[in-house]
Amino acid sequence: MPFIKEKFETYSEFANASLVDIYGEKLKSSYESTVTELQSIVLINKGNLVFEKHVLPVSGQTIPILDCAIADLNQDGYEDIIAVGNIYETEVETPRLDALSGVILLSNGNDGYISVPYQDSGLFMNGNVKSVELITNANNETLLLNTTNNGPLGVHKISS
Repeated sequence: MPFIKEKFETYSEFANASLVDIYGEKLKSSYESTVTELQSIVLINKGNLVFEKHVLPVSGQTIPILDCAIADLNQDGYEDIIAVGNIYETEVETPRLDALSGVILLSNGNDGYISVPYQDSGLFMNGNVKSVELITNANNETLLLNTTNNGPLGVHKISS
């Protein structure tokens, strides 16, 4: 934030400043909220307004999850997740968020998900990936479609 450089002459001054010192009195009338969960999670609807929380593995924490597709990818009777997301359009002082474009998370059938490494899944989505959708074509093949900002539609065949 360029105004900080103008307001504080040294790093030490900035480090020792309060939020009111930095942003001024307008901070007192700003919206305030409390964050209680910083992990990416899945909530399983058990019915009757009861949800079961599952924390995603590390690979599910390294990308901004913008969309996901749900399917039983390994035919074990449990729903798996294909999560996608990249954010190139960040603020000037923030690097783009593009550690991975997508990740496959297989349900362990009990209490969480196991990440499938790229080398095993073969799933690679290049670019500023925003959304994903599973479809079945006329040949009864399952296809994974993904969109990217200013890029082509990605099409991936899902093998059983």
